[in-house]
Amino acid sequence: MEVIAHFEAQGWEVEAGYYLAHRLDTCRLLFNDILTFHSDLKKAVIKSLHADYKLYPPATTKTEEQHIEAVKKKADDLLSTARYLCGEPDDQGRASNFAHRALKNICLAFYYGNTSKCLCQFLEFQEYVPYRALALVTAMVHALLSSFRKHGIDNSAQINLQDVEDAYAMLNEAISDVLDHPHYGLKLNVMLADWAQSGMTSYVTKHKLTECTRNEFAPILD
Repeated sequence: MEVIAHFEAQGWEVEAGYYLAHRLDTCRLLFNDILTFHSDLKKAVIKSLHADYKLYPPATTKTEEQHIEAVKKKADDLLSTARYLCGEPDDQGRASNFAHRALKNICLAFYYGNTSKCLCQFLEFQEYVPYRALALVTAMVHALLSSFRKHGIDNSAQINLQDVEDAYAMLNEAISDVLDHPHYGLKLNVMLADWAQSGMTSYVTKHKLTECTRNEFAPILD
């Protein structure tokens, strides 16, 4: 319906009955595209997750059980302290929210890559990484870390869509909290503009919530 409205606003001719005739095909196309979009995002997150969050068992672990427990503990530490959100402190020693290297690498690989799902052809992404785009990436990171916290590393783990949606809602709220802060809001906007600039200059990357607490979504606004 939005496409038809756009055509009409431009004065372009819309064939009578077009939508009704192609409604089923359109729904099928959108459904399949959304599924592959989520799948591609999950792949991009997993590619960065292990290295950027150092989700490897220490050399001192010997058995498979020790490996699994070590990874589960690392994932729990990242989530329970919200460290999966934070980058390095700034020059003033203050926190850098939503600035973790993993989030940057995933955003640049997924939104500015060469796949059919990259979004850098849209003007908004050329100027900055949109807040909701950042929230979506971070929600998928949270969902996979939550899975690792329960089961250890399992790249084939099925992600519950409701978990991603719940995390997305919480993270959007957290981003709003950051934006309302005079220091951290400006800092976040500058960072997202810098990420987009990196993406547009062909940046190459290096390589269920029932058990969570609000600390997992808490920005640091000191």
